[in-house]
Formats: sequence, C-alpha cells, structure tokens
Amino acid sequence: MRRMVLVMGLIGSMIGSTIQFIAEAPRRTQPQLYENETAVMDTGAEEILPGAVWLDTDGNRIQAHGGQVQRMPVPDGTGGKRMVYVWVGENKTWGHLSNPVSVYTSEDLIHWECHGDVLRTIAEREMLDTDPYFSEVYAGCSAEEKDRIYDILHPWRVVERPKMLYNEKNDQYVIWFHSDGSTEFNEYLYDIGMAGVAVSDSPFGPFRLLGRYRLNECPKGQIDCFPASKGEARDMNLFQDADGTAYVIYTSENNKTIYISKLNEDYTGLSADPADAVYGEDYVRIFPGAMREAPALCRGEDGRYYIMTSSTTGWMSNQARVWSAEEILGSWRNEGNPCVDKGASVTYDTQSTCLFQTETGQWVYMGDRWNSMNLADSRYVWLPAEIRDGKVLIPWKGAWKP
Repeated sequence: MRRMVLVMGLIGSMIGSTIQFIAEAPRRTQPQLYENETAVMDTGAEEILPGAVWLDTDGNRIQAHGGQVQRMPVPDGTGGKRMVYVWVGENKTWGHLSNPVSVYTSEDLIHWECHGDVLRTIAEREMLDTDPYFSEVYAGCSAEEKDRIYDILHPWRVVERPKMLYNEKNDQYVIWFHSDGSTEFNEYLYDIGMAGVAVSDSPFGPFRLLGRYRLNECPKGQIDCFPASKGEARDMNLFQDADGTAYVIYTSENNKTIYISKLNEDYTGLSADPADAVYGEDYVRIFPGAMREAPALCRGEDGRYYIMTSSTTGWMSNQARVWSAEEILGSWRNEGNPCVDKGASVTYDTQSTCLFQTETGQWVYMGDRWNSMNLADSRYVWLPAEIRDGKVLIPWKGAWKP
C-alpha cells in the first residue's frame, strides 16, 4: 500500500505539501478526533487514548504499524507456555523502507513489553555470512539462497502489513507480510507484489525467511481486473478459524480485488498450488474492481464472517466498508460503513489493520492514523467495537478501558 505517497516523497516538496494539506483537512473539521494528539500513554496509563503517543514499558515509542493483536500462547521461560496479547507490526523508525517486524506483549492491552525486531532487514549481503545473528538464522543456506534472502530483505525493499499465527500442530509461529520493491523492468517500488513468509519456534524470534510467493489468480470465466500481473499479493491479513484452518486475506489485481485463500496445515503456503486451486474450495475473490485494501477479517459470535477494508487513497484516510458472509469462501454482502459518529466519513482519520476480541469478549477496532511526513509518528487508534445483528459498529471514544 501507500505506493503513490512513496513516489511523492521522492519527487518533490510541491506534491508533498499538497498531500499534507489534504491529509490534514480532517484535523480542521473534526477536532474531537485529535484531542489526544499531545497526550502520552506510558507505564502510568490506565486507559486507551486513541491517537496519543504510545510508549512501551521501557519508555520507548511503540513501533508496530500496519499490525495485528491477538491472544496466543508464548514461551513462559520454564518450558511451558502462557497466554498473552501479542502485537506484531512494522517498525517505521527509519521511514517507509527497510522496516523490520517488531513484537510486543501485554497482559492488559495498555502496557506493552517490547521484544525487539523479530524479522530483521539486512543492510548488506555480506552480513549473511559475517554477522553472527544472520549467519546463525540462515545457517545451511547456499550462496544462491542467501542472495534471494538479501533480495527480499535489503534496505530498498518494502515490508508491510506483517501478521502472525501460531501453528499448534508444529508448535511454530508463522509471519506473513507484503513483500514489494522495484524490478529491472520498473523502478516503481510496488512492482513485485508478493507475499513473504517467515517462521520461528518463538514469537520473539528470530524469524527465518522462507521466501516470497505469488498467490491465487482470477479463475477462467471471471473478469480479471489486472491480467498483466497474475497472482499479486499486497495489503494482507491472516485469519485462523475455530477449527484451526487458516486463511490469508489480501489485495490483488493491482489493488482492485480482495482475495481470501486457504493455507496449508503448516500455515507456510497455500492449501493448493495456484495452478491446481479450486475456486470456492481453496480461494475466493470478493467485490472485484472495488479498489479496496487494508483488510481486517474476524468471525462474530453470531457465526458470520466480517471483513473491513478501506478505499485506496494513499496515506489519506477514507470511508471504511464492511462485508459479511455465512461462509468464509462463500458469498459476501455489503454492510456499509461501520463508523457511526462524527468523523465516520474518514474512519476517524484511520485505516483498518485488525479486528480482534479481548479475553472478556470486547471487540476492538485497531487502526493506523498515518503521518506521511513522519511515518514513525503515525498514531494508533483503537476503539471498542460491537458486532450484532449482522453489523459491525465502531463508535468514537476519546478514552476507554478494554
């Protein structure tokens, strides 16, 4: 995502000023959304303040953008596991490119312990041979394999929207992310459009990159919205159903169509090779041509599946939409805008990244308020959500307790 703005940042201040003006327009018309802009959530915080500066338990700014929160088992230090909230996201300390994937944990969703960068980018190819960290993580890889690893994780590559699942069968943690960058044919930094996959025995890393892949394609008999580039995967999310079946949800066809694809039992690839995948059993494409991104999928207590997405307007916020379905690979219907208060037309100046449920049953909307001029200062806007009567409802709350 955010392809236009990256180019904007590189080609000149005039376009940058225009985008900044547009991006800041909601701030003048929706002042209540920015009441927490100067507030800080630190170790003394007792409530979630949407849009505030959020510090971890070491006093450092949390860097976990485009991320995901869920309760999952993590090592307890004695050979067993304990259940905690795990937050995985992009570390944007260095801006748009060369983003490591960071992980935090919490008992209460307010105070977060940092576990560092669990999937690291690689500054120089030689580090895969000479740096103790990388040489251990990628021990046993051939020179050709290391070349491919470096090509995916070097400083001019895009690592976005990381999501994590715990695979109980393998006692393994799996991260999927949007992997992108320029090619020899096109300097545009979103020309690759693939899904990266990494694994680890611990959610705290180190994660070992397995590779990156193109995913499912438009089946015969349907209209492909971008036939020039088959199997693209851009903004993405992961979803694990109650029976353990996992899915990757992603934008494809040059951001024109959302796909939902079933994963294999290891969660490291698709349930079937794209050439053999059966439409409606291994994958489905929904609302083709609608130009949606930033998918966040969940299953409500009513048994229906819900997917929330944004439109495609760069770093600028826009109006969200929710669709629902009785079957995850079935037919989806438009449920409209989930936001219900002032600021709903721009999703409270955020973009969706996750919908999750707390231990007590509270649904939480998790959004990013992007700051295109300083991505490291992009804020987190978490709001209590309701799922009822086939709808997702997200009211504005300036302060709340999960």
